[in-house]
Amino acid sequence: MKSLILYTGIVLAVCFPLGTISAQNMTDNSGEQDEEAPTLVISYGLNAGAYFAHKGTANYYSGSGRHNLKEAINRRHTYNRIRESLNYDFELHQLPSDMAYSPAIMVGIFGGLHFNDRTALFASTNYTRLTARDQFTLELERPSFIEGDNIKSYTVYGKEERSEIMAGIRHTYYSPGSYLHPYVEMGGSMTATRIRQNNIRIEGSSYSIRKPVDTYYDVRDDGIGFGAYGGGGFRMDVGESYAFDLGFNSNYTRINLGDNSNYDLQFTFFVRLYLSYGPSGLN
Repeated sequence: MKSLILYTGIVLAVCFPLGTISAQNMTDNSGEQDEEAPTLVISYGLNAGAYFAHKGTANYYSGSGRHNLKEAINRRHTYNRIRESLNYDFELHQLPSDMAYSPAIMVGIFGGLHFNDRTALFASTNYTRLTARDQFTLELERPSFIEGDNIKSYTVYGKEERSEIMAGIRHTYYSPGSYLHPYVEMGGSMTATRIRQNNIRIEGSSYSIRKPVDTYYDVRDDGIGFGAYGGGGFRMDVGESYAFDLGFNSNYTRINLGDNSNYDLQFTFFVRLYLSYGPSGLN
């Protein structure tokens, strides 16, 4: 996934080179430059924020599907290690029922090609690491005089990486004399997902519940999904050379994870720092 971001960064650097570029240098018959000639201006920079993943794909890590929790804890070596930590035989009592992702930090880069102070082609690439978790229960084979006393809860969790590329059109409602300019943007998206872990934690020790054959042969159960996004926010001018964006995006996309075929909304709230403040050349 990191290589995808690096590749995208190179693409953005090529597509949006440093500085301000002219789309057309128009001259009249006298050789003088036409001041009304259209000019293309670029912006690029860094963005960071919070990523809120839809819980629709979190159940992949619950142990109810291909990577089966009951099967995993009953593998001889795993069972013996867990039994040693619990001091009792045991069996699976209940699978998790509410797997969900925790909010995560998102980082990335962006670039814009501005036709004027209002309309631009805009692209960004972002990276985040997500964790989905919930509780499952084991029933210990020990004497119990209180109902439920032999039931213990433990954590099952999954870790994944997501890299997304968004490209579309952005429209800024430029206000002369103001440092605050609202904007909206929309376009298409591509999200690449990579599974990193699917484990349980019992008495301080972690155990993978993924099928050993999948781990050994690096079987992929993830990949790339496509969708569309929309969002908005405010661009804030800071002097003549710098600017910030405060905004959000909602990405309606399919996350390619297991047999998921649904399209769900993923939300990001972010701050963008312009390293090259292109729109200032148009205002």
